[in-house]
Amino acid sequence: MPRPIVASISISALQHNLAVAKSRAPNARAWGVVKANAYGHGLERAMRAFAQADGLALIEPDYALRLRELGWKKPILLLEGFFDASDLPQLAAHDIQFAVHCDEQIAHLETFATDAVLHAHLKMNSGMNRLGFRPQAYAAAHARLSRIAAIGSITMMTHFANADDEGNPDLPLAEQVKRFMAGTAGLAGARSVCNSAADLLHPELAFDWVRPGVMLYGGTPGGGTAADFGLRAAMTLRSEIIGVQQVAPGEAIGYGS
Repeated sequence: MPRPIVASISISALQHNLAVAKSRAPNARAWGVVKANAYGHGLERAMRAFAQADGLALIEPDYALRLRELGWKKPILLLEGFFDASDLPQLAAHDIQFAVHCDEQIAHLETFATDAVLHAHLKMNSGMNRLGFRPQAYAAAHARLSRIAAIGSITMMTHFANADDEGNPDLPLAEQVKRFMAGTAGLAGARSVCNSAADLLHPELAFDWVRPGVMLYGGTPGGGTAADFGLRAAMTLRSEIIGVQQVAPGEAIGYGS
């Protein structure tokens, strides 16, 4: 028998939250981020809920292929790109777009023979220090990608570390924006920088594409509540009490007592 735990997912809440994300960036297109099995809400369920998204973005290549199997016809983006050159034939065959964040990925693309048109999202490391090209190396990476015949478009992207804490003394949001703008100056292509926090708090940065993620499920940046931003919780958890203990004031509970 299963444990008495039930997670209820609201399709209408998912749809509502996407509408909020799009309303914050009315002149941009929106990727609905569905990584990690749609943040635990279920990939197929999220795909149905996000029918009005301009595309779906995730990390897992196998889930990207699953979206095509489920009938998703719009763009799909792999936010971390491909993990091995052997992934490329499948991505090309199913028209799956991908991030490019390192020289090794570009090298694989330079030797990949295909008649398909590939769409790359060139990532800049503007300060988060996880993935991407440094601003001073970005133009060279862009030029190298541009010379690959199969590349049909290059979208320029970065990821903000502190969009919900713009005055962060170690890495202010304004500094990341400055680095991104300087590194992409004069380069052709769409721009994509907004995650959930930036979409909600800094709509002026909604350039060509926004990438709302946790907000689609009712999560919020900066300590605000869902209601503060007009969002709705998409998941409700229910369970049953399985035991009651009488504990005196000052008594410890659980590990580390």
